[in-house]
Amino acid sequence: MISGHVAVGLIVGAALACSTLVSSPAQAAGACLTMPLVFETRTAQGCPDAASLESLMDAPLPIGPRSSSTGVRAGVTLTDAADDTTTRSVRACRDYADLTRQGWYAATQMEMNFEGFMRVACGSLFALAASNEATISRFDAEAVGFQTLSLLPPDILPALAPDTEDALATLKSANFSVGNMVATGDVLTRSGAPEQLELAYAGSASTYGEVARGDFNGDGEMDLLVYARHEAVSGSLRWYELFALAYHDGALIYERFEPAGLDQLDAGQ
Repeated sequence: MISGHVAVGLIVGAALACSTLVSSPAQAAGACLTMPLVFETRTAQGCPDAASLESLMDAPLPIGPRSSSTGVRAGVTLTDAADDTTTRSVRACRDYADLTRQGWYAATQMEMNFEGFMRVACGSLFALAASNEATISRFDAEAVGFQTLSLLPPDILPALAPDTEDALATLKSANFSVGNMVATGDVLTRSGAPEQLELAYAGSASTYGEVARGDFNGDGEMDLLVYARHEAVSGSLRWYELFALAYHDGALIYERFEPAGLDQLDAGQ
């Protein structure tokens, strides 16, 4: 199942009782959330407009250890690449993006786990802010989604080694799908919540969920924004990622791509 850190941030189901809903379909120009984005005191769902997304950039996320005295979460501790004795804790997406563009990084495995979730949550905001309204949707026309195994490309699966990455690339070039790999026993499906997909492959366990729908690459077609949490079955390695899936006319499987706006979280931007 999805970890507690993701469960409090990318909530599936009821929002926080004290939250303020940020939803304005009539004013939205781009994508719409299919999964609420939960911040410490606010929850975004529906089709947030530009002003709502801008204000959420400064909203603290419920990430990091909670203080026993104040109850406030610590956020993610980042280390300065130019001076590894200097650290800063961040809880909001704007602060996180500013520091990562300057090369600050998570130095420990625990902070990497927190940062991985923060990158997904903040990446979702940047992707929504850069999205457009889709004019056509093959997803809707064929009533398919991210849980349609026969259309999922192999490169949504984690590659823990170079040979695994090469094997997945070969399968994708041959238009194999995750559904084909389930049929051969190379990928196992696991029970999970209806709005999540859980897969086991090559010593890893992965949980996927759809975050939003909209045009994330500017071609006018509907895309899916998807988060993934991966972990090694035998070990402490865990990481998160955010990507988009396109379903072009004539394509046999979805195409995975990086949504517009995600480069805002890259160093040197």
